[in-house]
Amino acid sequence: MDYLWKQDAINHAQQCDPEESCGIVGLKNKQEKYYPCKNIASEAKLESFVIDPLDYAEIEDSVDEIIGIVHSHPQDILEFSESDKYSCKSIDLIFYLVSPKSDKIAVIRPDEIDA
Repeated sequence: MDYLWKQDAINHAQQCDPEESCGIVGLKNKQEKYYPCKNIASEAKLESFVIDPLDYAEIEDSVDEIIGIVHSHPQDILEFSESDKYSCKSIDLIFYLVSPKSDKIAVIRPDEIDA
């Protein structure tokens, strides 16, 4: 599938490298767009992310619908962690994973997770 916002997410991941980037895919006027967010994970930004709730709220108010969460794995390993899978399932949104070192993207949907 072609994600028109993918390069924006990869560029953001490159800017945040070696820390994980995070962002939101929102739908506005039937167009998907990537919205970069601040990673506020305190000590572990190299291997985890927490989206700033102020960023989330601002984006939620400005789009028609939030359709997914994006984050990066700076180590260029495009495999979702157990924590990623749990979060995806619990918030019931698609998760996208990008790397600052390639143009690949991984996708996981909540209904694909046995939890």
